[in-house]
Amino acid sequence: MNCHVRNMVCLSQRSQAKFRIILPILILIAVELVHPTMSCKNENCSQLLHHSLKLTRLMRKRTTELLETYKASQGDSADLICDIQMDNVPISTVSGQTISQRIMSVYTHLKEFLPHMKTVMEQQKDLNPPTNPVAEGLNRMITHVRHIAVKVKCILEILQPNIPIPEPAERPTGIPPAQNIFQQKAYGCIVLSRLQELLSQAVQEQKSLKGKMCRKRTKKWFLMN
Repeated sequence: MNCHVRNMVCLSQRSQAKFRIILPILILIAVELVHPTMSCKNENCSQLLHHSLKLTRLMRKRTTELLETYKASQGDSADLICDIQMDNVPISTVSGQTISQRIMSVYTHLKEFLPHMKTVMEQQKDLNPPTNPVAEGLNRMITHVRHIAVKVKCILEILQPNIPIPEPAERPTGIPPAQNIFQQKAYGCIVLSRLQELLSQAVQEQKSLKGKMCRKRTKKWFLMN
């Protein structure tokens, strides 16, 4: 009986610890859902970077999990379809010599991936029941990636105020007018794989801003970066 009680206490403590870790993330997501288009002018610099980095880390983790679920649903052909080369999927490589250029690259790629993610979600609904976990996961992820893009755009406005930010096309470019089932499966895996790579780089680029972006920005600092 004592052992049983002790195990119950340990389980309860572990559950509470997990809840304390998850709760801030749930609150962050709830805030993003309520205020997805909050004006950048109203954002506190340190909080903006903190929230953006935390949400990007969370979505990187969720993308990894979703990619594993996607591959598991493809059976033995998963490795084959995920290794196919496709030119019509956005690249995941962040480029640029200055920090502003690299953050711009992150923003542009995030926006480019959004319509492709929507296309994969619609294809999954056609290939599998509408309630399948991949389609549901993509639906949630599209919302969160859109919120990350909003915050990254705010970061850009701090790094380079008064400079227009170009917007990529709102629809997928380069997608063939028709894809067979095999092509659709390969396309979905490649989109998720490259999105995972992009989010990993987005985390690193935002981490590099910590301790730099929100301190007093002088002309000397901008020239150095």
